[in-house]
Formats: sequence, C-alpha cells, structure tokens
Amino acid sequence: MLDRRTLLLGSAAAGAILLGACAKSTTTARPRARTGYLKVPGARLYYETRGSGSPLLMIHGGGTDAGSFTAIAPELAEHYTVITYDRRGNSRSHLDGPSADLRLDQQADDAALLLKTLIDTPPHVFGSSGGAIVALELATRYPDRLGTVVAHEPPVPAVLQDAAAQQEKYEAVYQTYRARGVQQAFQQFMTIDPGEEDPAADADYPADPDFAPRIQGNQEFLLAHEMLPFTRYRPDLAALRAKLPELVLGVGRYRAKIATRIVSTLADRLGTQATTFPGDHTGYIWRPREFAEKLHAALT
Repeated sequence: MLDRRTLLLGSAAAGAILLGACAKSTTTARPRARTGYLKVPGARLYYETRGSGSPLLMIHGGGTDAGSFTAIAPELAEHYTVITYDRRGNSRSHLDGPSADLRLDQQADDAALLLKTLIDTPPHVFGSSGGAIVALELATRYPDRLGTVVAHEPPVPAVLQDAAAQQEKYEAVYQTYRARGVQQAFQQFMTIDPGEEDPAADADYPADPDFAPRIQGNQEFLLAHEMLPFTRYRPDLAALRAKLPELVLGVGRYRAKIATRIVSTLADRLGTQATTFPGDHTGYIWRPREFAEKLHAALT
C-alpha cells in the first residue's frame, strides 16, 4: 500500500508494494494529457498539461514522477491549466550526463524555465513532500513571478530544535544504501516517520497504469542523489515570510509525528498557521476529489 511510510519524500517503496497498489486502479476514462519535452541545462524535462484557466504547477516528491498526480489533475483541470512534470533524473526526464547530486537552486530554475515556456501569467504552485521543498525554493527565488504557493509536508528537519538528531536518520539510510543496497536502505527509510494510516488508501483510484514500472529506476536515484541534499535544505525564513499570505503550509489529516512537527514549527517561525488537507502525506492520490476541493479553496 502506498502510504506515508512508503512516500515520506514522495518516494517509491518496494516494487511489489507499488505494483500491488497500482494493480487495483480503475479503468474509468480520464481526459488525456497534452505532453511534451523541454531542454534545460543538463537535462530534458518531460511535462504534461491538462485543462484551461489559471496555471497551476504541481511538483512531485522524490522517487516518483508526474504520474503521482494522475488522479487529482483531472479534478483540478476544471478550474486550472494543470502542469505536471518529471523532475530531472526521474522517469522520463533524463540527464545529459552522469547522475549527480541534485541542487535546489537548479530544481527551482528547471521549474521556472518550464513555466516561462508554457505560460505568460503568474502560476499557482503545489509541491508535495520533496516537491514541497522545491516549491519553497521557488517562492524564495521567484516570489513576484508566482501566485499562491502551497507546500504540503516538506521534509525540512533543519527547522526543528532536534534537527541534528533527525538528520542523522537520513544520513544513516544513506550509509545503509552504500553498504547494503537499495532494498535494505528503503526498509530503513520507511521507518523514519510512520504515521496514521488513511483508510482510503485501500480504495481503488484512477492510476497511471505505467506508473509503478516506470518509477522503479527512481528509487536508487533518490537514495544516491536526492534524499540528503533535500533533507539538508535550510529554508530562507525571511524570504518566505515576505511571500505571506500567498504561502500555504499543508499538513495531512492523517498525521505523522515528525512531518507534523516540521510543518507546525515552520508555520510558527513564519508567523502563519498550518492548513489541514484531506488524507495523509499523499492524500491527493487516495482522496483526489476532496483534496482538489481543499486545494482550490486554498488557492482562491
């Protein structure tokens, strides 16, 4: 089952778990996405667009790709031009050269170039987990080019009083990956912040049928090149505070201890309040209509 434990950074867990979840997907017809590729420095980004109206960029978490928004994007496309993409190094967005550690400034620049190419009005932004960190960096670097930015459960332990202890858990996962491989590292990774399970996570949902096999190659990329750069991120609190009130910090209704502490602490330090969204860490997968309604309300 895809839950908060298997998607702490939006990451794919063991292949059998993901394949089992996606095998339950419905066959209900969904609007086809318009697809394309954009050349950016050092990579080629795959993207999808749906709908019409105000632009909304959605940024996936680590280890997954644009397919994590397959269920919710058609719901939002009733109101927005929904833009999703595979972040560099993941799935269909191939790097030009050898794999290297991701940089948050580069991640934000990728998103900015994509937006500049596709639209000419300030977009709203939604980021999930690792993608929420990218959203925070976008809000820091390009505040005047964006509408409302929603960062849903960004894993930024640096804001906590016990930041060093929390970061050590990710460092230990990386050492396990180097010494014992991907599968054992992911098992350790999934124990970092287990939370309440959303009962809806057992329900069918309109999945991308190619999602599970496509993201299998992203697991090692996350462990090797994304997990540590992202979890070491230190938000620029002054820059983010200047973006208020057009900055929304989201937390799931079904909560995990560390994720909730991070969002609550970050909200306190910015002088705002956390907004509760339906579901768990990936409520947009299991509760797409409810989540879309809440996100639409936050953006309007």
